[in-house]
Order: sequence, then structure tokens, then C-alpha cells
Amino acid sequence: MGMKYCPQCRAVVLTKALQNYSQVVINGVPGKRRKIIHLEEDGGCGHSWYTVELLEEVLDRN
Repeated sequence: MGMKYCPQCRAVVLTKALQNYSQVVINGVPGKRRKIIHLEEDGGCGHSWYTVELLEEVLDRN
């Protein structure tokens, strides 16, 4: 569980990232695509969306 911005509620809320993920390549950079859910049982809206996680070293390039 973690805090993320829910695009449906337009607020930072308690969310859960699902265990399974897929590898994606964006502009030649590998990353992890994860599904995030704003859980209804924790008072959330039930909306789900995807995030892409990249290594910090990749983002720090000049």
C-alpha cells in the first residue's frame, strides 16, 4: 500500500499496486508497468490505472 494521486478523485489517496507487472520500453528505456487500484474497502472509489516506473539513473541523464 502506498500514497498516489488518484485521477478519478483528483487527490492523493491510499492505493495498492498489484504484484504482477510487465516490462515496457519507452524511447529505448526499460521500465515496469504496474496496475494501481484505489481500493473500495479502504474507502476509495475503486478506480484503477497504470504507472510506469523508471530507474533514477535513467532520468538523471543530461
